Amino acid sequence: MAENNKLFVNLLGSTSITYNGKTINDHTVRSKKFWLIVEYLITFRNRDISQAELIDLIYPEGKSENPGNALKTLMHRIRGELDELGYINSHEMIVQSRGTYAWNAKMNSVIDVEEFEALCNKGNAPGATDDERLDYYLSAIGVYKGDFLHKSSLDAWVVQYNVFYRSMYCETVHKAIDILKPKNEYQKIIEICERALRIDPYDEILYYNLIHSLVNMGELQEALTEYRKMSTLFFREFGINPSAEITKLYREIIKTSKKVETDLNAIKGNLNEDPAMIKGAFFCEFEIFKDIYRVELRAKPRTGETVFLGMMTLTTASGDVPSVKMLNSFMDKLKECIKISLRENDVFAQYSVSQFIMLLPLTTFENGEKAVNRILKLFVKHYPYCNLKILHSIIPLDARLK
Repeated sequence: MAENNKLFVNLLGSTSITYNGKTINDHTVRSKKFWLIVEYLITFRNRDISQAELIDLIYPEGKSENPGNALKTLMHRIRGELDELGYINSHEMIVQSRGTYAWNAKMNSVIDVEEFEALCNKGNAPGATDDERLDYYLSAIGVYKGDFLHKSSLDAWVVQYNVFYRSMYCETVHKAIDILKPKNEYQKIIEICERALRIDPYDEILYYNLIHSLVNMGELQEALTEYRKMSTLFFREFGINPSAEITKLYREIIKTSKKVETDLNAIKGNLNEDPAMIKGAFFCEFEIFKDIYRVELRAKPRTGETVFLGMMTLTTASGDVPSVKMLNSFMDKLKECIKISLRENDVFAQYSVSQFIMLLPLTTFENGEKAVNRILKLFVKHYPYCNLKILHSIIPLDARLK
């Protein structure tokens, strides 16, 4: 039949029903109970659903005095909204029989979850060539506009379907990338990864492929930006560092991020720091901090300079790691206090979700204690009601930690 004779139902991302150019969605129909019933009927479209089941769905705590009549009134309103589409009589769309309701699965309709699942299965079918599989996978990725019933994703009955379809989507994205990589289709990989990360922002494999593709496209600064974005996100949400594989990729980017330049004055100008940024201690990523630390360690036997390694840790009153929410707030505040309190030639980095590590070129241990105390006093002054403790320690650079 012609496309304009089909009913299009979208459940991935925002829910909508479209026929012949006319659409109803949560903007045109704002009733939550309308969408709760319609989404439930469409999801379980292959079975009849009793009135009791629908009543439990819309009144889980039994607050309606006459739930049977309330359901009939709600179904009447739902039918009225569906009639506005002009597809067929709404009594044919939602069939009522012997105390049950059912979405008419025999309608000439296209339901995106069915289309998505079918495309994924075709891509996974034995005997398909890589090109055929890629076509199916890319089509499936295009159909997946967002998580299943996104606005209802916390409802108990939605969760299992949400997890199922998202897992299928992520698996399909990874398979498509695996086919695209040998073809050097880096721009396509970038597009897929950027879109997929909006749906699943915690997939480290996607970040690796995005960064790797940006590097191969010569977009080194963009690659560094994505690495830093991922590193900050993983630190804040999970308290973990990027994997060794991504860290290795990051270090390769750093090594190759500069073009060949023979004018030493130009190189010097590029190395110079923006004067507006020279305020307080130098904050860097931990991978950079490690390199600076190793240089200081090598230089010490020759220069004889005393350098101390310092650590500051935020804990609860009982010494436990605070919640992520508290850390996200107070780690930023502690970072600013460290930056302001230390000198411009001092270096520090975030070591873990609750710790900062510092390099302090100082003459004596007492001076190191004074530097740390300046940080503590400034923090207490600005945030006197913070109920977290700050543990601190400093050791000479040549000391060996056991």
